[in-house]
Amino acid sequence: MAFDTETIIVGAGAAGMNCALDLQKAGRPYLLIADRMGGRILNDTSRHMNYGAVFYFGSYRTMLSKERNILKPTTDVISGLGDAACNPDDTHQYAALSLKTLGDLPSLWRYMKWMRTEFLPHYEQFKKRCETMEVSRALQADPFIDGLFHETAKDFIKRMNFGPICNDLVSMFAHACTGTPPEKLMALDYLNTVQPLTMELPSMKLVMDLKRFDFDEDGMTARLSQGAGDVLLGNLVTGVERIDGGWKVTTDQGVQKTAENLVLACPLDVTSSLVAGLRGVPAVAVRKPCVLYAYLLKGKIRDHYAHHTVHIFNEKTPIIFIAKRDAATSGEPQLAGAQDGEGVFEIFTEVDFEQQGRMNKYFERYEIIGKKAWPKAMFTGPTEPVPQNLAPGLIVAGDANGLGMEPAAISGVYAANKILGKTVD
Repeated sequence: MAFDTETIIVGAGAAGMNCALDLQKAGRPYLLIADRMGGRILNDTSRHMNYGAVFYFGSYRTMLSKERNILKPTTDVISGLGDAACNPDDTHQYAALSLKTLGDLPSLWRYMKWMRTEFLPHYEQFKKRCETMEVSRALQADPFIDGLFHETAKDFIKRMNFGPICNDLVSMFAHACTGTPPEKLMALDYLNTVQPLTMELPSMKLVMDLKRFDFDEDGMTARLSQGAGDVLLGNLVTGVERIDGGWKVTTDQGVQKTAENLVLACPLDVTSSLVAGLRGVPAVAVRKPCVLYAYLLKGKIRDHYAHHTVHIFNEKTPIIFIAKRDAATSGEPQLAGAQDGEGVFEIFTEVDFEQQGRMNKYFERYEIIGKKAWPKAMFTGPTEPVPQNLAPGLIVAGDANGLGMEPAAISGVYAANKILGKTVD
């Protein structure tokens, strides 16, 4: 049977883009279909604001590759831990690097040493394996990482006796990144999320970058439309059929395309829906998602929060993150020299803060400049690994088995390697 292309990639987020880039490099034909380029990388370049993936970690080897050239670094989220404040409730507050956290020095020392000597070396090797192995096989190759995959963050913290520093700092950072408490987060996702808090001791210097970035949607669209590849945006795939020797997809715009290979690099619930009932294809279990709202606003923050650049909160409050933007890069240069507490802020919450006047608790006055609701922002609940090879030529990519841009990107690399015959499954 003649196909329209060799590979159809559904979804243009971190997974879909990286899969396409590797196929493009190999000169292999593909069609990338998505509603928009970037997926949950939803970037407003005029204001340097990310409404989805907010910042990157210095350990993002795939997403930060100079060869791939996907993310454009802008500003640091914080210049040091002293810029950030922890808010365990609506009354108490302390700097992330303070007498409070230094009082946790025994658990802090054990945690940081373990991160640097145990977790990060294992995790880097695991990520490398995942480029050529299904996640389930990569887990089998490393019982250390496999144990973290099958343990909740809450149980991990208790087992390792990291409670004081995790309760006072680390878990609040994880909550700021995921909107999910430790008992509902797998330990591996938790540790992946808090990598930037790894420090050199006793200097207390952060080991990894934590930066905002810009993303050029139009530039990436043009780039992936070159060579043997093509891009079809403004379409949502609504149907998948198994045909003789390959796959057919149908979009909400009535477009139908066929290919030998089909890479589902879309959100996991969409993947699960698309493959449901397909002959010879197993059902895909979907992890419980978290809900996030992203805001960009201009206004005056209340005095209680005016003395730190970044605020993180624990799971007791529905707000998870507040960060004051630098006046020079906020899109509001007239705010340079404004009085204390005034500026442009990015806020992330678990509920809609435009309802019930919730924003008034944190701001004396404000004007919302931008907003994005994510009913299924990330899939965070503990689970068994999702198979990546559902049937011959049908490959799952995305953040099904790990949170964030980098795990998603690596899954896209794996999908391309599977098509190119470079995997060891």
